[in-house]
Amino acid sequence: MLAAKKLIEVNKVQAVLGTWASGVTLAVMPLTDAAGIIQMNVSGAPAISTQDTKDLVWRFQATNDRFGAAFAEICAKRGFKRPATMAFNNASGLGNVEGFTKVWEKRGGKVAAHVTYEPSRPSYRSELQKILAAKPDVIVMGSYLPDTTIILREWFQSGADNKWIIPGWAANPDLVKALGPEVCEGIISVETVSNEKSTSYAQFDAAFTKATGKAASTNIYAAMAYDMVISLALAMEAAGPKATVEQVNAKLREVSNAPGTAVYSFAEGKVQLGKKAKVNYEGASSKLDFDKFGDATPDFGVFIIEKGQLVRRDVVSIAA
Repeated sequence: MLAAKKLIEVNKVQAVLGTWASGVTLAVMPLTDAAGIIQMNVSGAPAISTQDTKDLVWRFQATNDRFGAAFAEICAKRGFKRPATMAFNNASGLGNVEGFTKVWEKRGGKVAAHVTYEPSRPSYRSELQKILAAKPDVIVMGSYLPDTTIILREWFQSGADNKWIIPGWAANPDLVKALGPEVCEGIISVETVSNEKSTSYAQFDAAFTKATGKAASTNIYAAMAYDMVISLALAMEAAGPKATVEQVNAKLREVSNAPGTAVYSFAEGKVQLGKKAKVNYEGASSKLDFDKFGDATPDFGVFIIEKGQLVRRDVVSIAA
């Protein structure tokens, strides 16, 4: 918050880009909102949508409830019948499992059990025992790496044989490093994936690889940050040189959503805007079609941990 306050009050910025954790974005939003400036983020909490009262907040990551919808689709595709849910007690964790439950019950399914747990606990054995007593075939998580590590260690010690669906920021190589391949074998890790078949992604991948020596697929948030800069620049171009922040903000959906000529870079978009044509920027991170809340909907990669490695086995798309 102090950094955002300095940017707004001292540096007089007109947009704040790239906040990650939902707690940070929710703390920064009142400041940007009061200042009347644009805020772009990669946070998941559903509350961000409802607290964006001036339509100045733009989300490039999937909401946690969209993650939950993807979890439900994965459960259905993999034939699970008796899911249970566990959630870290904050907006992000609860958003994941509430989104899952909503879609799963709409499909006619039932959730066998649910527990909300508190942060920074040395053990979650009692919460886990409550869930395991319901005999679920899969446990769907709204969790982070530290708590997931404790829960899975205690689960493995219990000898239970259910499957797990866990968001990718918790089920990642660091989890395998902490617990070992045997404990993590078969875990389903779900994370958004970039718009990999698009021209914009190919251009971004080349630039990212040249700059870092790594493939763009190693950092999904980098593609989102890249799209933030291009979509904002296109909105500025469309609004004109003397435009206010409000006028630039009003152009963000116009340059990112259909209808319009599909463009895959700022340079392409600038040419079309110079011809007074409408443009539709197809992003590197997603198609970047913002809904009424300013939220985009990337696709979801389904990764299975096999012999200590995360192997992508499927890609799931859901309707916005």
